Amino acid sequence: MEKVAYIGAAFVISSGLIPLIIKISDLKGWHDPVNSRKMHTDKVPRLGNLGIVPAFIIIAALRLLQAGGLPALLQYLPILGAGIFVFAVGLLDDFIELSAVAKFIFQCAGCAVPPLFGFRWTHFGPLELGVFSLPLTFLWLIGLVNAYNLIDGIDALCGGLSFLSLAALATIFYMTGVDATLPLILCGGILGFLFYNKPKAKIFLGDGGSQFLGFMIAAFPLCAVADTGGNTFPVAAVLASIPILDTIAAIWRRTRDKVSFLKPDKAHLHHKLLALGYSTAGILFFLYIMQIILCAGSILILARLNDFHGFLLCLGLYAVMGVFFSIIHYTYTAVKLHYPPTPRYF
Repeated sequence: MEKVAYIGAAFVISSGLIPLIIKISDLKGWHDPVNSRKMHTDKVPRLGNLGIVPAFIIIAALRLLQAGGLPALLQYLPILGAGIFVFAVGLLDDFIELSAVAKFIFQCAGCAVPPLFGFRWTHFGPLELGVFSLPLTFLWLIGLVNAYNLIDGIDALCGGLSFLSLAALATIFYMTGVDATLPLILCGGILGFLFYNKPKAKIFLGDGGSQFLGFMIAAFPLCAVADTGGNTFPVAAVLASIPILDTIAAIWRRTRDKVSFLKPDKAHLHHKLLALGYSTAGILFFLYIMQIILCAGSILILARLNDFHGFLLCLGLYAVMGVFFSIIHYTYTAVKLHYPPTPRYF
């Protein structure tokens, strides 16, 4: 019941702050800009992050202090402090639009903190990482910060995928004897936001929110490496495989077209599905079902299978997701729909 109280508190804070944020944003004109890259045509606030992040940080800090006092809070300080920094960078970008290079440099600074304080991957399945542990952990963190930012293109997509991934992580933690409260607290904060972000959204997550969620989804598994085994890294990659593969596809696409990696485009997964005739609600249903399957597979791998069979299942799930992305890409190319239509919500 104690855990439920913490989750409920995060939900209440987040869902209570969001209407206030919407009102203030409308008064101040703090809306997401409407341009050729955006899917929306209305004035919509983009500071939903100010509901989720304070709710999580406040309740998580109280939980850590209650569970283990100041030492417990200090143990998680590199994760929480770096997460707040990444959030602050995104929030600043929401207001003044930092250059892509400046934003990336700040992100790198924040993502360097956890591995420097010992939060690192040690194995990828049966492979010991050794000297590659620190750089791979850093790339994992910076990669997911940007992957979840890129996937945040339609209502409730980033928030919904994040909620499902965190719920799966919490389930894995619980089944392997790790305290699952912090991921669940963040789930509570996200849920309070999603009530206002469902199509047609009254508020967006903003860069500060998507980057913070990506960072925390990357960081939580690092806190449990010693307890959840060598497949924790591969399983974490399975949970985040939709935004990861979307980002890999974007890098490949921009390399092929000789376009800067930092230049945005309208050829991400959600753009392609819109062009193929899916409504926003249809895309959410389709991708949520895929994410639920990935979550179920991840729970099975870490909680029920031995390391070898679990690693093989991870490789199988990577292959399935690779085929899925390839089918979407080649179908999109074949029908020659280069300009997605105005999104439909139902």
